[in-house]
Amino acid sequence: MKMGLAKTKGSSIAMLPSYVPALPDGTERGKYVAIDLSGKNLRIMLLHLDGSDPPRSNTVNYIVANHVMKGTGDQLFTFIVNCLQRFLQEFGLVDANLPIGFVFSYPCELLSIRSARLLWWTKGFDIKDCLQKDVVALLEEALEMNMSTKVNIKAVMNDTVGQLAAAAHKYGPECTIGVVIGYGCNSSYLEKTARITKFDAKARGYDHENMIVVTEWEEFGKNGELDDILTQFDREVDAASVHKGKQLIDKLCGALYIGEVVRKVLSQLVLDRVLFEGQSCEKLDEVESFPTKYISEILGEEEGVFKAARRICEELEVEMHGTADYIILREVCDVISRRGASIVAAAIAALLRHLELSSVKIGVGGALIQFHPTYHQMLKEKLEELTPITMKFELVPADEGSCQGAALIAAVAERLKL
Repeated sequence: MKMGLAKTKGSSIAMLPSYVPALPDGTERGKYVAIDLSGKNLRIMLLHLDGSDPPRSNTVNYIVANHVMKGTGDQLFTFIVNCLQRFLQEFGLVDANLPIGFVFSYPCELLSIRSARLLWWTKGFDIKDCLQKDVVALLEEALEMNMSTKVNIKAVMNDTVGQLAAAAHKYGPECTIGVVIGYGCNSSYLEKTARITKFDAKARGYDHENMIVVTEWEEFGKNGELDDILTQFDREVDAASVHKGKQLIDKLCGALYIGEVVRKVLSQLVLDRVLFEGQSCEKLDEVESFPTKYISEILGEEEGVFKAARRICEELEVEMHGTADYIILREVCDVISRRGASIVAAAIAALLRHLELSSVKIGVGGALIQFHPTYHQMLKEKLEELTPITMKFELVPADEGSCQGAALIAAVAERLKL
């Protein structure tokens, strides 16, 4: 992490400057819009900041079709603008020229608070003609083509920055770290600008004391740092992925992959005649036949209760299955979840050591930690083990998510006249 702050090349953890100088302080007022493009979902939110706690909001989800995820930039940004227009029409705000925060959760090089150059795609997107282009410029071009929708894009950020802003608004100034544990895993935190030594603040005209940094720690491992803990199952999942050798932390910890890791382990246990008495289970050999939600369902049951495990075996079309199999299923789900939570705990602990704070609140959110019944507890236990005794930390649920945070960052940008 320290190397990532000091230089742009050399560290597998990029520590990207976000150009966001502050978190919300509770004085923000007005109506703000957020656009959040994360995987298959496009979420648009209208946030009313009028002092009410929690703030009022309206959200609509739109599904991004597969052909759009692999089509052209023109198709994607026209789709976003069309959804935005429908959303604003619904609330009678087409001409309101509202400030917008744009969540774009893909690796980008930020050039200012409202300029982000796309480096590569993740989460199933593969649109070649967007690479190395400024995604805010692409959105603004699509807005100009549409003409009828008047808005003002105030800030672009990834989901971790949005989630951190939402958590800070809810929990106050002690909350300066945000961790997303969803399809992938990433984090952001408030850093002193002077400690980002690779960043020439003067040359960039950046005169703020602090800046949110996005760690991009999901790339840790690309220089071989994780080779000694990768199993044959991890290597198989990596080899079958779109971005082989990249985002290894996601593949060990993220909801997009851990179901696949469990499936591969179970498949091997069948071959070893340990599971289902060795009777073949063709379904288990099908890619993504064991979704991550199965893990949550199996671990969500009390010890000795196996309703979900029994149902899942039936869905997998296993002919004969019994309590011994359910216990194995549960054990595999637990071990792989625990390993993921331990790796995330190690990453958070490293960040806490770097920051040397005496007390901090850490906003944790994302689909995996939200729906996985034992994850929060496993993460907390491992963090207590790894964090220096002098440091007080509290894991707080950041369920409001990046969408609300993006609208809040737009409000911060307006308050600070950025």
